[in-house]
Amino acid sequence: MLNLYAFSMASRWRGDCDWNPEGPSNSQQQDPDVPTQLNHCKFPTDEPANATTLWINQLKYIWGLWKKSDTMTQVLHEYFASAPNPYAATLHITFNCEDIRQNKASSLAYTVMEEFSRWTAHKEIELKQCLTVDLKHEAFGLATQQRNISLTKMVFRIYHLRDDKELFVEPIRELISRQQYKEACQCATILELHQHFTVEDFIIPLVFQDKLSVAEEFLLDSPEHQWLLVSFLDALLGKRNIRNEADLIIQRLQIHDVKVEKLYHKPLSKLVARLTKAYTLPPECCPNLNQKRNEGALQFLIHKRYIENSLGPESWSEMARETVGNNGDLQLELVICVNSYGDPHEALYWANTYGIPKHKWPYNVRMLQEEDPGVSQQQGAVALVSSDYQVEEESWDDELTPVRYHTFPLPQSSIIVVDTQESFEQFLDYVKDVPMVGIDSEWKPYFGTRRNELALIQIATRERVYILDVCNLGSECPELWHGLGLILFANETIIKLGFGLIMDMNMMKQSLPHLGGASCSGSGCMDLVLLWQKLAQDHSFVFPFADEDGASGESLSRLVQLCLGQRLDKSDQFSNWERRPLRDSQKLYAALDAYCLLEVYEVLSRSAHEQNIPFYEICSEVMTSIKSPRKMAKHSKKHIKRELQNTVIQATPSPHTEPIPASQLRVVCDTMVQGLGKMLRKCGVDTVILKNEEDHDVCVRIANQQHRVIVTRGLVYNRLYQHVPQGHCYPVMSDVLEEQLEEVLKYFNVFVTKQDVFSRCQVCNGGDFVVVTQEVMRQLAQSSQQMAQMHAGDDYSKWEEAEGFSSESDAYSEEGTAPPCVLQYRSIPSGVIVELCQTRKGVTIHADAVPTGVLEQVQKFYICENCGKCYWDGSHFERLIGGRLQNIVTQ
Repeated sequence: MLNLYAFSMASRWRGDCDWNPEGPSNSQQQDPDVPTQLNHCKFPTDEPANATTLWINQLKYIWGLWKKSDTMTQVLHEYFASAPNPYAATLHITFNCEDIRQNKASSLAYTVMEEFSRWTAHKEIELKQCLTVDLKHEAFGLATQQRNISLTKMVFRIYHLRDDKELFVEPIRELISRQQYKEACQCATILELHQHFTVEDFIIPLVFQDKLSVAEEFLLDSPEHQWLLVSFLDALLGKRNIRNEADLIIQRLQIHDVKVEKLYHKPLSKLVARLTKAYTLPPECCPNLNQKRNEGALQFLIHKRYIENSLGPESWSEMARETVGNNGDLQLELVICVNSYGDPHEALYWANTYGIPKHKWPYNVRMLQEEDPGVSQQQGAVALVSSDYQVEEESWDDELTPVRYHTFPLPQSSIIVVDTQESFEQFLDYVKDVPMVGIDSEWKPYFGTRRNELALIQIATRERVYILDVCNLGSECPELWHGLGLILFANETIIKLGFGLIMDMNMMKQSLPHLGGASCSGSGCMDLVLLWQKLAQDHSFVFPFADEDGASGESLSRLVQLCLGQRLDKSDQFSNWERRPLRDSQKLYAALDAYCLLEVYEVLSRSAHEQNIPFYEICSEVMTSIKSPRKMAKHSKKHIKRELQNTVIQATPSPHTEPIPASQLRVVCDTMVQGLGKMLRKCGVDTVILKNEEDHDVCVRIANQQHRVIVTRGLVYNRLYQHVPQGHCYPVMSDVLEEQLEEVLKYFNVFVTKQDVFSRCQVCNGGDFVVVTQEVMRQLAQSSQQMAQMHAGDDYSKWEEAEGFSSESDAYSEEGTAPPCVLQYRSIPSGVIVELCQTRKGVTIHADAVPTGVLEQVQKFYICENCGKCYWDGSHFERLIGGRLQNIVTQ
């Protein structure tokens, strides 16, 4: 194709054109440094092919000497001026540059076109007749055969392709047919041909190839394509088996080089959420993502209510209602999950509240109402606030000491809600004369695609706490918000205390653009997180009170406990802060979060003076250093590794002097070593792996509560090792996964046998499996299909398809299936309940994810009793033993 193109150009470069070429004027001085054969560089009129080839070779020679320079500019401009058709001649030169395919702005090809752009800047009208349709097609062909997008844009601009853009619709379709999706997308974007192409032409292929960044400029100028793309991907999220559906799309569109690891629920849902946020699309554009997010939100709330016990009954009730809304599937899920956590009375309350048909109720909930028909739906969470009813829990102590929390020290009348312009003006008049305030903010947590919106700003003084109702005042009085910015946030004489001040300030600026002066940089803003770090790390500050239960992390509740002796009650933290009127408990929570900052500051000041620590000098230093985190300079991996080796405290000796089997080692891996954690599980090690959103300090709590050792890497080790027994925290040093595995096993003196490999579930870490025959698995698959018709999928469990031991992939799929409706309960000897497709522990078995081909060939299946994951024998076991674990597994 290139040779034909060259021939075509050679035949057209002289062209019919009224342009009168000129050589250099006689008045021009020859440059003595330019080779003589290039001085007075005129278009070679005799024997054009041979002469031009000679001239181009000479041009390459001088390019090698001078690169971009005044000399090159002079040579090229004289050549353009002497050519019969400068447009054709420039294409010919550019095509014959050997570096045309290099993606560099410093190439000769780029320089030729760049100089031609400068030369034509004031000659376009004069040269207009030289620019023919054929030349435009040649320019399009040249631009699409190289990789520099800047050069492509320059060629399209110089040759005015956008003026005749309809001519290039079919050439772009030819690029698509040759699967040149990147080039097609770039051309359609530059030529503004959005209306001629659908998302399936090149946007979807680019997404499947993990090259969406190429299409972002195209999408930016087309709201219609933004909506269509997000809707397309959201529809894919709604499929029970995303990979199977994606395979059909790949075959239909004939997409090559697909990144299959991106076609699972987790990465796909993140992409849809990112696009929805980037293009400010409404929730209606992605109903399936919102459904999945709401399912995850429900599980999150249940976890905080029943596992952490950190969600108060009123907050639980209103957030549960908000989350399930009018979605029947989520309402049923709420009933089933609450019952599964041992609270059938609460489950009965929600079942009656939402009018769920009784045949869908869990068995024991039905029995509860049948045994006591007088049980009222008033026995829900809210009604129980003042009652003696408590969820029955397993007792491990003879006597439980009630938890005491820090309370608001002022009368409730000192809490003033500012929700009118008049009260706002009174607040501004009061706050302008105070020396110090505590600042906090609240917003309603959203789990879907909606952006968090500020609901309250709390500003505390010594005598009062003002709660600014942003929901009611946010858009009504811009001049008052501007006044608040000037009077308080831009006033350096008022000390503004906060905890994690940058987040609060960013939320304020995002929701209240008229605030103007809200900034946490410079004098006047004091972040108590930074002050705490400075005192503890640089001055060995001793707090008045000791930590409770080996607590770790930098939370406001912990700081209050260290300073004032009691923690904060966070049971109202996850509340519907947009609901009006606010509950009294919400007002107290919001007011105390701001007021306690003043109390903590006073204690820190007094204690520092008692310990002869220069408190005010430290405060001044902290206030002037507050700023957003700066990007770290890039370093090579070797440099980073060397730095870590120099700064990470050396690990203490291993706690195991004698070899131990893999089954006896209990590990918790933080987010720095998730891949290593998966490999440890494959070796049969009992391994808990932190999720991406969990803080490193969670490792300490898990390690102490479950008697595990911590595996981490980098500077995080310096933070964690102090809170666990000696030798129970290890920092891996290698960057290679296999070396990390050997490193950890060697340190803890662990040996791995064949019996250990794949002895634990790769999803939930469980060690108990039920073995079923092929026939039982067929029955389970049929039961799963029947259940699927009655209930939608559940995203909280974070898996999608069954993975047998026949796959080398570590990318576990992530679309889940929810617990089915309880129709009938009947145990069978195999340890599974076929009718409900459940294990004996009541966990849904993911039989529907077993591929049909596997179901027909495999005779025996292994089902994890804890999560329902299905496994089967295959070649993966032997490949792993002979591959990554070759030097690890002992006979």
